[in-house]
Amino acid sequence: MRSASAVRVAVSPPTGVRGGVALLAGLAAASGAAWALGHAGVAGAWGLLAAVPGAALGWALGPHRRAELAWDGAAWACDGAAGAVSVQLDLQRLLLLRWQPRAAGAARWLLADATAAGAQWHALRVALFAGRPEAPTDAAGQPPLTP
Repeated sequence: MRSASAVRVAVSPPTGVRGGVALLAGLAAASGAAWALGHAGVAGAWGLLAAVPGAALGWALGPHRRAELAWDGAAWACDGAAGAVSVQLDLQRLLLLRWQPRAAGAARWLLADATAAGAQWHALRVALFAGRPEAPTDAAGQPPLTP
């Protein structure tokens, strides 16, 4: 089986996703404040004032980091570090990816958007879904045992 062609794509969450996170953070802040104020004997409607700072915090802390994801035909790299990437959610024009560095480190979540990837979108999808070389097997066609 042939490996997928090399591809290099800058991935970053689309503005709509950042806006959705900000909206949810604002709603969460407003509902939490309304609940707390209601238990304190104050009208819960005042909790709506917490929506704006909550949304601002969601926008600031939400997904916004850009990353460069590269497939060289044999291995994946993210921002120059070797590792593995797996597709967690495929919405055709948006992919939720889980990046696991080969060196010690925490997994990282990436959002790849077709609009941001442009002409490289198809090549990225091909590399993600067909890019892995065939795994070695024994004579019975089973993967080798690992310790």
